[in-house]
Amino acid sequence: MRLLPLAAAAAALVALTGCARSVSLPPAEDAADPGCASVIVSLPEELGDASLPQPLDRRETTAQGTAAYGDPSAVTLRCGMPEPAPSASRCIQVGAVDWLEVAQEEDVWTFVSYGRSPAAEVVIDTGVVSAVTALESLSSAVDRLEQTGACT
Repeated sequence: MRLLPLAAAAAALVALTGCARSVSLPPAEDAADPGCASVIVSLPEELGDASLPQPLDRRETTAQGTAAYGDPSAVTLRCGMPEPAPSASRCIQVGAVDWLEVAQEEDVWTFVSYGRSPAAEVVIDTGVVSAVTALESLSSAVDRLEQTGACT
C-alpha cells in the first residue's frame, strides 16, 4: 500500500524532470507557416564537428517552429521571422543559404536567413560552438524554405 504513493511520486519527478529540460523560446510571427514545419522536421538531432569535445544535442522547445541545441542552450533557431530587407549587414553564404549577421554581442551572434520566405533566425553562443559550424549544420534544413532572393 505504501508503494503506490512512492511510485506516483517517482513518476511525477520523472515528468517534472523532463519538462525542466524544455527550452522556452517565443514563437516567430509566422511559425505556423508550412515551410517552417518542413525545416523543423529536417533539423539534425545534434550539432557539431571535430572541434567540439562532444556534439550539442537537440532539446525540446516550448514553441512551434523553434529548436535549441546544447545544455545550456548554445544554439537556438526560430522559423517564421519576417524576411529582412536588403541591408549593409554582413552577408555570408553557407551551403545554399545566405545569412545576414544582424547582431553581435560578445560571444552571442544572431543571423537571419536572407532571401527565404519566411526567414529563420539563429542565435549562437560562439564561446561554445563556432558560427560556421552551427550554420553549416542548420543550412540544409533552412534551404527547404522558399528562396525569394540572394545576397549580392
